[in-house]
Amino acid sequence: MRCDVDRPLMELRGVSKRFRRSGGNSLFQSTFEAVRDVSLTVRRGETLGIVGESGCGKSTVARVMMGIERPTRGEVWFDGVRIDRLSQRALRPLRPRFQMVFQDSASSLNPRKTVGALIAAPMRFHGVARGAAARERTAALLDTVGLPAAMALRYPHELSGGQRQRVCIARALALNPELLVLDEPVSALDVSVQAQVLNLLRDLQAKLDLTCVFIGHGLGAVRYVSDRIAVMYMGRVVETGPAEALFARPAHPYTRALLDAAPSADYALRDRPRLTLAGEPDETPPPGACSLCRRCPLADDACLRHDDALRPVPGEEGRQAACARGMKDAASGIE
Repeated sequence: MRCDVDRPLMELRGVSKRFRRSGGNSLFQSTFEAVRDVSLTVRRGETLGIVGESGCGKSTVARVMMGIERPTRGEVWFDGVRIDRLSQRALRPLRPRFQMVFQDSASSLNPRKTVGALIAAPMRFHGVARGAAARERTAALLDTVGLPAAMALRYPHELSGGQRQRVCIARALALNPELLVLDEPVSALDVSVQAQVLNLLRDLQAKLDLTCVFIGHGLGAVRYVSDRIAVMYMGRVVETGPAEALFARPAHPYTRALLDAAPSADYALRDRPRLTLAGEPDETPPPGACSLCRRCPLADDACLRHDDALRPVPGEEGRQAACARGMKDAASGIE
């Protein structure tokens, strides 16, 4: 049963996730925070995009949302239920309501099972359908994602990358979920296939009234499917807001740097001034300072006293950023 439409479907509150580094003596292993104090709200019927470079914590956020990883600190809520405290057994009845599509479709699918068996497996496990009913629903799901029913008899290695990802999407839809978390679902595909899958996701979101979290590092793909976007840097969300406003007027230098680094087909934009970050990501910024301050060409002494807390962007409803200077320049763009 669908519940209160005014309540967020998924919510992270101050979530942090710490991991041990691999290798070395286990008694003296250091740790690192992949995600730091992340708060996100996913509203019903929208697509929230999460974007950032590799290693920024995007996939960890997705795994925390799904209950695959438990947060070191913070809370994870799904439709008013705090799920990070639930045992796997207690979480099982909620599982059909939120599903995930992973980046690597090849490793997501058991090579020993046919496509039909893979799609029907969650239906049998949760007692939704068996036998002829499961086969009928499998055929319908394949049609929904643009694949012929005969594909059910094939094995994953017989499919192209785009076809495998469509099978993964069909399997995720088998239980009629309310929330679909997509972790870089098109990054391993050719550009032309990416466009087909992105169009499919937009059609499914509208047709099935899905709520989606779309994670990626390709800005064009994230912008195309998202209503709102959260930009992550070094485990933290540094800017959030409506997709079009965020792309048109970035309020954080890191967002601007991402946009400037993206290729453009518009020749008029190729010689525009660009903001370039210096050096490599800094895991240990000065205490109480902005985590980007050592790389940002706009940084000044005030940045050493300005932490990464999100603050409302003046005059921009629904937007937040973690850069005081960027917020002042958002209206006219950072120069």
